[in-house]
Amino acid sequence: MRPLAIFLLAIPLAAQGRPDADAPNCPDSKALPRLLMCRIDNCESKDGDHRDIQIREDDKGEPVTNPVDGNSRAVMYECPEETTPADVIHKADIALRAFGFDVPYQFLDKEGALTAHKGDLWVTVEAASHFYTLTEVTATAPDFDSIVDAPSMLEALEKNGKAPLYGITFLPGRADIAPESVIALGEVAALMRDNPDMRLRVEGHTDSTGAKAANQILSVKRAQAVVDNLVNRGLKRTRFEVAGLGDTDPVADNSTEAGRTRNRRIQLVKLEAN
Repeated sequence: MRPLAIFLLAIPLAAQGRPDADAPNCPDSKALPRLLMCRIDNCESKDGDHRDIQIREDDKGEPVTNPVDGNSRAVMYECPEETTPADVIHKADIALRAFGFDVPYQFLDKEGALTAHKGDLWVTVEAASHFYTLTEVTATAPDFDSIVDAPSMLEALEKNGKAPLYGITFLPGRADIAPESVIALGEVAALMRDNPDMRLRVEGHTDSTGAKAANQILSVKRAQAVVDNLVNRGLKRTRFEVAGLGDTDPVADNSTEAGRTRNRRIQLVKLEAN
C-alpha cells in the first residue's frame, strides 16, 4: 500500500498536460516532492544563509519568527493554471505531516504560506497564483563559544534571540560570582549601555547533579547575582528579568563532565523593548 503522502501528491491538479520541462540543474525537493503536473521553473542555493522563519502570529496578528542560520535551497514550481494556493498549501500540509514534520504555521487567503519543521530541517512553502516556492534550510548550530564581547553578544541576540555566556562562572555549588567573570560582566554592561532600549532576561542554568529543587533555587540565585552586579554598574534593574531554569534545559550530555560544564551557564534572552 502506498504511503498516504505519496498518494496525495499523485492526485492530478489539472487535466491538461504538464508544462514545459524543468529548469536545468534544479533537482526536485526530497522533503516535499513536487505536486503532480508541476515543473521546476528555477532554483537557488546559498551556504551560510540567515532566515527569519515565521512560526505563528501574536495576539495582534503580527508575525512571530524564529531565526535560522544554515544552508538553504529554494525551488520555484510552476503548476497548471487551474492550480490555486489552497491546492498547494492543503496538499503540502498533509504530505509534510505524513513525512513526520511539525507544521506550526499556515496562512491562506489569495496567497498562501506554510512553515514546517523536522529536526534541523526547516521548510517553507509560499504559494501565489499557480506558482509556489519551496525553501529548505538545514540549520547549523550557532558558535556560542565565540560570544566573548559586547558585539558578539549583540549578534547572537539579534540572530538567535539568546546568548549563553560561558565567561560568567560561579564558585562550586554557590551563587557567588567567580572573580574571573569580571571581564564578561563588563562586556554585558557595555552591551546594555550601547543599546539603551535593550531589555534582557538573565537565565540561570545548572547541570543535573543534585536534587532538582535545589538546582532550581541555585539557578535563580545565580541569575539574580548577575543582575545585581549589572545594577551595581549603573544599569537600571527594570531592564532585566530574572529566571532560574535549573537543569530543565540542557544543551549537552549530563553524563560527562564536559557536558555538565556546558549546561552550567548564564544565558541572556532578548526581550521586547518597553
